[in-house]
Amino acid sequence: MQWRFLGASALAGLWMIVHAFIGGRECARPLAQDRQLPDALRETMLLCWHMVTGVLGLMALFLLLGARGVEGMALAGTAMAAAAAVVGLLLPPVRRVTYGLLPQGWLFVPVAALGAWGLWGG
Repeated sequence: MQWRFLGASALAGLWMIVHAFIGGRECARPLAQDRQLPDALRETMLLCWHMVTGVLGLMALFLLLGARGVEGMALAGTAMAAAAAVVGLLLPPVRRVTYGLLPQGWLFVPVAALGAWGLWGG
């Protein structure tokens, strides 16, 4: 069992749960109920929110498989975490908002770091 991948998987799974429950309450539910937004915009944003839930679940699964010795899956999960961290850290300054408003990118830094440590640290 590769403990670094297992830790990364557990964190990714935790972030999926946070996304689903806290994000569902704070973002998805109000968005679904907002009838002032055009239907195409509202429904596309909800679709993306649900896709992110799936991506987070896959990230956790891939890292779990990596912990069980499937190195290609560990690489995929680590790459997903790294991409989430990069986008999440770059978007707030580009959009001129604070990390207080969009802190999500920071959540994936330790996931990506544990995955990278597992891949290259032996």
